[in-house]
Amino acid sequence: MTEESIHPGTHWQRFATTDPDEGYDHIRKAYVDFSVRSSNDRGEGFRLRTVATELGDVGLSRMVYSAHTFVETVPEGDLNVSRAIKGRYSLIHGKEEHRVLPGEVFLILPDHSLGTDFEDVDVFTTRLPRALLEEAAHTPAGFNGADLRFDSTQPISAQLGRHWSATVSYVTQSILSEPSLRTNPLIIAEARLLLARTALAAFPNTSLDARPTSTGGDVRPHGLRRALAYIDDNAGRPISVAQVAAATGLHPRSLQLAFRRHLGTTPTNYLRRVRLEHAHRDLRNADPATGVTVTMIANRWGFPHLGRFSADYRRAYGFSPSHTLRT
Repeated sequence: MTEESIHPGTHWQRFATTDPDEGYDHIRKAYVDFSVRSSNDRGEGFRLRTVATELGDVGLSRMVYSAHTFVETVPEGDLNVSRAIKGRYSLIHGKEEHRVLPGEVFLILPDHSLGTDFEDVDVFTTRLPRALLEEAAHTPAGFNGADLRFDSTQPISAQLGRHWSATVSYVTQSILSEPSLRTNPLIIAEARLLLARTALAAFPNTSLDARPTSTGGDVRPHGLRRALAYIDDNAGRPISVAQVAAATGLHPRSLQLAFRRHLGTTPTNYLRRVRLEHAHRDLRNADPATGVTVTMIANRWGFPHLGRFSADYRRAYGFSPSHTLRT
């Protein structure tokens, strides 16, 4: 499944109207608040159609809108990243105007009002909540997610824009179209973070300018041990760095720095290692005659991409997960 081909098994919710006011209300609820500056929607032929689904607190949707309308968005913190499929878009921020061509990726600035002039558009949008972006923006270098700001509607490069589109296609094709993955909380958590981190890498924002800093403070080994114990005990749940820090009474920046300083890794990578160990244990104890497969165990521990799981497993244990299951 791609952005342009909505798979019927993914539980997409559909909405359609020919009433402009009803259409505006729907857009405000599903995407971003705005005020209408001008529109030709009172004439015949107004049409709005959307299909939408959710990945945890992340929204994914496609919108077809027929009228020529100019609106001004209201800043609200969440990030809407879109890929234009067809139609005309112009984004106006201050004295700068960005005209979006079909196939290009753009975002609606979450912290600034933005003039948006659009007509007869077809667009696929991913809505990322502010809290998720702040969580993903915390870095070992000490960047505070609360300081996150986006300052451009355009990706850093065309290549990164294509990378964003490829990531969304991977999530829709490999996860949302597969019921066993779509309902797996570990995989949902990983997919959410993947989208957030890709947005942070693809669009200009303040986290990209982060430099190592000592303001996060040091964490004594006993604090690190509490964090390790929490991860070990909760590896089967969709936990985040912020949750680990809160559970152990640490600041997220301090936690990141402690993992880098004492273990040479990050909390996220350590969590993946623990989950890999659990998968290894389950593979050793499983009986393939009962129908258990490598894919089932990989998904159980939050690894949706079987090829990557197999590569990580072979690096860690020297042989394939299927070999462990068979022996």
